[in-house]
Amino acid sequence: MAEGRRVPPAEAEGPGEQERLGAERSLEALSLEGGAAGAAARQPGGRRATIASALELEGSVRRQGLLTHFVASNLQRKIQLSATSPIPPVDPAALRELVALAGQVAAQVDELLRSVHCGLQALTALSVGCIQTYRDGVESLGEAVDTSIRAMYTLVARCEELDLAMQPVPALARRIRDMKGTLERLEGLCK
Repeated sequence: MAEGRRVPPAEAEGPGEQERLGAERSLEALSLEGGAAGAAARQPGGRRATIASALELEGSVRRQGLLTHFVASNLQRKIQLSATSPIPPVDPAALRELVALAGQVAAQVDELLRSVHCGLQALTALSVGCIQTYRDGVESLGEAVDTSIRAMYTLVARCEELDLAMQPVPALARRIRDMKGTLERLEGLCK
């Protein structure tokens, strides 16, 4: 930041920079009260000299390297003067209105919470119903699959029994063919 150039608070780099600028502005006001405005234009330090002179008018200044220590004279009196600054009285109508608005907001929040509670209960009941339906569906599907598997095993067993029962059929078919051939020959002899 260039010496002598004022930087608005919006351009300040951070909160510490803004506090420093605020402190310099208040010290500058002190220096103007102390009549050091003309001296600042004549001194090579410019603003810094003005701030130092203003501080010296209000108390003692001691420097250690880059640090400057300031002890205000009549600090208690200054605190008392700042504490007795007039605070405007609070409007009772505004307070009543604020209390009424706070009551309305509280009632609306209560109503909103009740509505959310009812909605959550309905959602929970619906979720429980869906889960029970899913469970019942899975159970009935399991039972149906189990019954199907049993029926299939029964069918396979019956097919095997039928296969065993049908084993003599090829031998019977051969015997029937043999008997048919014998009958045909006998018929041919009889003619």
